[in-house]
Amino acid sequence: MKLLLAFSLPFSLLIGDTINVEKASVRVSFENIKLSDTEDMGLMGLNYLLEPNDNFYYGLGAYGAVSGERGGFFVGGFSAGLKYEIYKSVYLDGGLFVGGGGGASAGQGGGLMLKAYAGALYTFENHSLGLNYSKITFPNGEINGNQIALVADMKFDAIFVDSTVNADDFKKYNFSNKKDYVVATYQNYFPKSDALTREGMPLTQTMKLIGVEYGANVSENFIAYFESAGAMGGQSTGYMEVLGGMGYTTYVTSNSKVQTKISLGAAGGGEVDTGGGSIGKASLNFDLNPVKNLNIGLGIGYFHAIEGGFDATFTKINLGVNTDFLSISDSKSNVLFDSISTQKFNIRFSNQTYLYSDSLSANAQNASDVQLLGMKIDWFMTEGAYVSGQAFGAYKGGAGGYAAGLFGVGYIQPIAYNFSAVAEVAFGAGGGGSVQSGGGNVFEPMLGAMYDMTKNMSIEIMCGKVIAINGELNANAIDFSFAYKFNKLIIK
Repeated sequence: MKLLLAFSLPFSLLIGDTINVEKASVRVSFENIKLSDTEDMGLMGLNYLLEPNDNFYYGLGAYGAVSGERGGFFVGGFSAGLKYEIYKSVYLDGGLFVGGGGGASAGQGGGLMLKAYAGALYTFENHSLGLNYSKITFPNGEINGNQIALVADMKFDAIFVDSTVNADDFKKYNFSNKKDYVVATYQNYFPKSDALTREGMPLTQTMKLIGVEYGANVSENFIAYFESAGAMGGQSTGYMEVLGGMGYTTYVTSNSKVQTKISLGAAGGGEVDTGGGSIGKASLNFDLNPVKNLNIGLGIGYFHAIEGGFDATFTKINLGVNTDFLSISDSKSNVLFDSISTQKFNIRFSNQTYLYSDSLSANAQNASDVQLLGMKIDWFMTEGAYVSGQAFGAYKGGAGGYAAGLFGVGYIQPIAYNFSAVAEVAFGAGGGGSVQSGGGNVFEPMLGAMYDMTKNMSIEIMCGKVIAINGELNANAIDFSFAYKFNKLIIK
């Protein structure tokens, strides 16, 4: 339930001078889109939605192919909707989604996706189930479908605070303490001897992936987690995977543990044959915490494409941080109030432009700037220094299907009159859409400025370069972001 807590975008319902409680939900959906008279594509959606009142919601969404022949088709973007109770927990529900992405030669054109939907939800306890009628179109592509979608919501509350806290302010609340973690991952996939490319040729090269994993304890021994990764180099350039799963923890010592994990999700891209895109992974992992907040891990596992010709064993290395976050509890709190502190985050919603250059596209007829939608999540190590996880998908400029996942480090230095200077360097994987990213290793140095409109909201503009380390891509880039700043409660 708290799986995405650390990455929430707060919209406050103030219940006190210190604590803001946010109503939110995770929505999972499935719909089958008709691509042609002979081909369908099953599309799974995952949306994180904030609910500032009983009738309006908005948030982030991602969609990926899980059946058919288009494994590797992904779209990310933004959602907003309205719902209204018509009879005893039955709601009318409708909304819009705007995003960018594509892949697997699915006819996405420039990559802009629009979705409109309307239907009904039945709510019970903290869950909802429903059906809606949806229309999905890619205005500059060939996809245009009307279909029925299955919908399931899971509701929860999250709490956020100002950066300065006083222990006395918390004494009227009950808290429960939950452990969570976020780590950067590096994986090597070793294809089985009979693994095939999309064209049916042997897939022999080891795949190297970088990614991110976030997880939280749902009980003393069980975790829920989310992971995403992109490939770098060779036959797998352009490959991406997104999964969610569960794990069981056995504690070896106070600072080490063994975890068994199993996850399901969507994947594809490059020459990797994942069929319709649905995949499963199982792994055995050893995690070490040499100090309280540092997470170092090693793992081995097995990857299976459910409908495709790709299976592989894999190794995994992860490095990141552990935190203990707090949530409101109905029972009496056992938390020591003097131990409560805050952790600073930014979430940035970005439009990034790759300015046209001769090195941008392998398509000689494409002489346009490439526009991308994306999101950046910043975790602050100090008041100004941060690490950042970033994801982008193209929606305009003839690069539909291009996606990039990056890790960054940056620094924000206040100047005067609510202005700050920003410097950032990001590295990661990017591929698809005829963008000449070579082996997929992408490097982005950026400089810019941020203006604080309010205590929690800022706008930011940065200029820099996007460079493929082992490819032709070398283009100027402009990034415009809307940032929301917030803090979560943690145990020191």
